[in-house]
Amino acid sequence: MTEQPGTAGPDGPAAQVNPLERRYRRLLYAYPSRYRSRRGDELVGTYLDLVDQDRRRWPSRHDAVDVLRGGLRQRLREQDALGLAAGLPIAATIAVSTLAALAAFLLIQVEFTNLPADVLPAKVGPAQTLGVFLWVGWLLTALATTVLPGRWARRGVAAATLLTLTVIPAAPLAGLPRPPLYVLVPVLAFGLTALALPAHPGWAGRIPPLLGALTGTAVAAMFEVAEGGGNWFTSYNSTIEVLGMAGVGLVGLALALGLVRAVTGDSGALWSVVLLVTPAGLLAIRPIAEWYWGGAPTWSELAATAAVLPLVGAGLLLAVVGWHGARYRAIRARSAGNPCPTCGHVSDVARRADAGRGRAAP
Repeated sequence: MTEQPGTAGPDGPAAQVNPLERRYRRLLYAYPSRYRSRRGDELVGTYLDLVDQDRRRWPSRHDAVDVLRGGLRQRLREQDALGLAAGLPIAATIAVSTLAALAAFLLIQVEFTNLPADVLPAKVGPAQTLGVFLWVGWLLTALATTVLPGRWARRGVAAATLLTLTVIPAAPLAGLPRPPLYVLVPVLAFGLTALALPAHPGWAGRIPPLLGALTGTAVAAMFEVAEGGGNWFTSYNSTIEVLGMAGVGLVGLALALGLVRAVTGDSGALWSVVLLVTPAGLLAIRPIAEWYWGGAPTWSELAATAAVLPLVGAGLLLAVVGWHGARYRAIRARSAGNPCPTCGHVSDVARRADAGRGRAAP
């Protein structure tokens, strides 16, 4: 009997499998192995039924993203960590709000503070550095998040993040000053976090960015009054401690919000705290480097500190997910031996556990 094209017989080479099907199956590695073995054929068959197999040789971008998203959600579900997915848009909203507050504060307190020509010979118009474009861009992004649909707000975040990245090589090419890297690196981290803004934000997702901008402006105005014309913050070097305290305050506020919402059974805000640890920690690069290395850190010491902080944040996230997974499996193992209150049936998990302990299953 002749083998049909697009299928592989028991002795046929794997190369005879439809290339499109093979590529969909590769995408399924995003799912846990047990789920893949149980539902893999069904998932691949569903995707293949919805495409023209004669014309298409690669999964569409939409299908690829859909498979990867579904695989990630299933892995989180098996670890009882779906709250992490719910915490992403909350963390993104807090990130945009933080950037709006920083932008307003640094524009008023640093960029538009006049310095003598011998202190800052090169200026960008009335501003000190190219950061003026950066902070205006993030304020506009915060406004877009407040009034525009979610997909356009995410595009604004992507554009502002790209602008932040562009400022780094643009400054030496233009011969103009820019904000230091210990300011730009946390801004990039917050920008990447903000890409997870919700597609359909309610008022709880639209109000915080505006409040962030107003808070940054109010804090800058309070500092102006407290300075009494003394200009305490005349450059980015004088804002090191302020940025560090902002990072600590951000984590504290997010934790307080998470605890309040956890009372109502919503754990997403608590997960957002874990997601915000890395960008908030990066706000304190200089203080942390000064504390660890002692004295004024060199560029390499700052770079090492900036590289370690995301690793610490990732380790914390994995530890929390692992703890949730271990707790979830322990709860399931304890409840597996209890018979159903309606029919008295004992699950297969309990039967296997009893057999493994050498006891006869009921």
